[in-house]
Parts: sequence; structure tokens; C-alpha cells
Amino acid sequence: MVENSIKILDKVHLQKYVYLLFLFTSKQMEASAFEDLFLQIRREDNYWLNGSFNERIEKILDTFFLDIDEYVPIDLYDPNDKFNINEEELRKRSKETLNTLKNILDNE
Repeated sequence: MVENSIKILDKVHLQKYVYLLFLFTSKQMEASAFEDLFLQIRREDNYWLNGSFNERIEKILDTFFLDIDEYVPIDLYDPNDKFNINEEELRKRSKETLNTLKNILDNE
């Protein structure tokens, strides 16, 4: 019973990230607003910060958090800096993350 509850809690807590990723990838939100909101939600997400997600989901979210960290606005973007990404690349990675998370939600 506890294992099923954890999976249900993972799904519940993932919904906010899936929705936010959907808004961004469908171009209903600008990159700067997406970045700000994602970081605010993560900062306040004790479920994630306490390591409550299962290992697979946590790895996906942690990797995407690093993608957010690498994003820089176009006026600061340097294509020669391998440690930053532009809005187009952030949208691409967001779409990949969204698809992965939706697949997990739909199949588990």
C-alpha cells in the first residue's frame, strides 16, 4: 500500500511541472516567465527537495533543472559558451522532458 501511495504522490506532484512544461512548449509562456515560475515552484516544492520522488523521476527533474540553469536570454547568449543554451534549445529540452514525464504518467 505504501508503494502505491508513493507512486500516486509522485503523479500528483508531477502535475504542476507537466502543466508548466506544456504552457512553455505550446508557446503560451515566454522563456523568462517560464524560468522564473519553474524556479519559484521548485524552491517551494518540499516533495522534490526532500527527495520524495522515485529515483527515475528525480533524475529527470534534476537534469531539467540543470537545463533551466543553463538557459540565458538572447541578449546574453554566447553560442561559443558550451555551458549556456538559448530559448530554442530550452524549448527543445522542455518538450523532451514533457514527453518523458507524460509517458511515465500514462504508463505507470
